[in-house]
Amino acid sequence: MNVVIKIPASPLGAALAYASHGIKVFRVRRSKAPYANCPRCDKQNSLYVKHRPEDCQCAVPTCHGFWAATTDADLIRKWWTEEPDANIGAPCKLNGWAVLDIDPRNGGYTSLAALENRVGLMPGTTMQITGGDGLHMLYLSPGFDLPGEPFPGIDFKHNGYILLAPSVHASGSRYQWAGQPDVFHLPSTAWPEALLPRKEKRPAPPAPTARRHPFPPAPAGGRPGGGKLWSVADLVQHVMDSHEGIRNSSFYFAACRAHELAEQNLIDLRDAELALLTAAAAIGLTDSEARNSFDSAATRPADKKRAA
Repeated sequence: MNVVIKIPASPLGAALAYASHGIKVFRVRRSKAPYANCPRCDKQNSLYVKHRPEDCQCAVPTCHGFWAATTDADLIRKWWTEEPDANIGAPCKLNGWAVLDIDPRNGGYTSLAALENRVGLMPGTTMQITGGDGLHMLYLSPGFDLPGEPFPGIDFKHNGYILLAPSVHASGSRYQWAGQPDVFHLPSTAWPEALLPRKEKRPAPPAPTARRHPFPPAPAGGRPGGGKLWSVADLVQHVMDSHEGIRNSSFYFAACRAHELAEQNLIDLRDAELALLTAAAAIGLTDSEARNSFDSAATRPADKKRAA
């Protein structure tokens, strides 16, 4: 579905237009820096209390930069009434996006041409011309983290944020949407498959032994005996949502589910392995930890109870 949003020329009007369509925005300084943290959230302050930004309860509405992004119209009016010329930031992953950021100052267009010559043209999508004559190509998030700067002058922006038109670059030039500068098309194109991270291939896991009993095909809408029918994306999200202290157990749970689903021919085990190992790296597990855990899940006891 092609959702088209008319973007007003004023920063406040533009921020409200984005927010009215579910896009989380926040104020950004002209230097591209987000606003400062409060003392309890500033790691350099003696009052700092350790916590994850997304779990912050300090009630300071601009704390933690893009984690403060919102669709609250009243708060947006307050922010831009206080600072009418503030730029508009939008967190990528929190809005369901992954962005191909082309920086011409560091050879980005040359890298893009070489990349497309090797893997084919990038899929057509929403594009923004940056104030520095660069390019943002907005795609849907693949569901797991991406490498930051894979090629000279090209940045995969997923965990970070971008500025949205009509924000102003340090050069004085404004950001604008390609085609019609004041018209935004909500991204609907999947992240290019050719740009998904690839792990080094290794031998396939050992074939199931005779003592293991594959489950029968799952009925539509659920697994045998009821419970959730996991997709690879669900398993990746389960790993990404885990916090310190349960990361290993969450990954092992997802690996067990992946092997079970593969035994039922409901998913491709190699695809699941690649996605889960990438998610494991994103949450801080080492490659050897994740691979050992994934292989261990292949030899779990046959009567291990499946969690819903």
